[in-house]
Amino acid sequence: MRSFQSIALTAALSALIAAAATCTGAEDEPLGVRLVNQMNALYGQHPGVRANHAKGAVFEGTFTPAQGADVLSSAVFLKGAPTPLVIRFSNAGGVPDARDNDPSTGGVRGMAIKFRLPDGSEQDMVCISANSFPVATGEDFLALLQAIGASGPDVPKPTPLEKFLSTHPAAAAFVGTPRPVAVSYGTQPFFGVNAFKFTNAQGTAKFGRYRIVPESGAAYVSDEEAAKRPPDALADNLRASVEKGPVKFRLLVQVAAADDPTTDATKVWPDDRPTVELGEIAVTKALDTKKVENDLLFLPTNLAAGIEASDDPIINTRTEAYAESFSRRTK
Repeated sequence: MRSFQSIALTAALSALIAAAATCTGAEDEPLGVRLVNQMNALYGQHPGVRANHAKGAVFEGTFTPAQGADVLSSAVFLKGAPTPLVIRFSNAGGVPDARDNDPSTGGVRGMAIKFRLPDGSEQDMVCISANSFPVATGEDFLALLQAIGASGPDVPKPTPLEKFLSTHPAAAAFVGTPRPVAVSYGTQPFFGVNAFKFTNAQGTAKFGRYRIVPESGAAYVSDEEAAKRPPDALADNLRASVEKGPVKFRLLVQVAAADDPTTDATKVWPDDRPTVELGEIAVTKALDTKKVENDLLFLPTNLAAGIEASDDPIINTRTEAYAESFSRRTK
């Protein structure tokens, strides 16, 4: 599996990347606007689709809380009857018809979940297939995207991307991590890279990060097999499995220790931190993605009582960029 650095340099061969070198947002525009502008420069503008994670597949499902999940938080979906869900799986990148193994995805997948709560409100959860984020701020994420766009094949070395990675070790580690292709979205683990504050009915608060673990276990294919599969195998294989019965995940929260950073998404917490099982996610029905997905907006700040955003700046940056992308694709 190629590193993200080699992926970016390969992608730079295209006209889209060459054009991106000169297409950056004005500095006085909101950060979310500049991020979407830069993603459109990198991937091209595709009317009616997301600026990032453009390729997706939407499903229905249910969440059934585990016994004792409300010890962590008083959120309504952690007790009582199952909660209906809308789930969107996706590939990173802004090309809606890219193959699952296309280098532009960087091997990163997404799982966004909308909990339909009893009072008509919603709780959103946005996770990716990596246990960290390459940068700690939205400004640095924009700088990374700009560096990729400016690193065409004829640019003298060190390229802007190489310079960026040399001064951002977390980004260098992220982009250099091999990411195999899963058998299906249903065999891919997902992580919430941002910390949230969970408060129970007694007022006890703890910080934690989500983990979503396939009940059947993580399963991947070789690079050779991934290259031979149909372009949409991740979604197609999940749809085939759902036709036979629910595909299930366990929803967990990794609880932070007192000295674990809760405002830096580049920092991975040690594996020995305790986890709390919140319940079971069952993917039960494939929806007509083209008909439903443009009406879906998943916001990390759309939260139920008992769960609050931490001070991690990436949370608000994601909300701003997602809202900007939604506004553009629904015009």
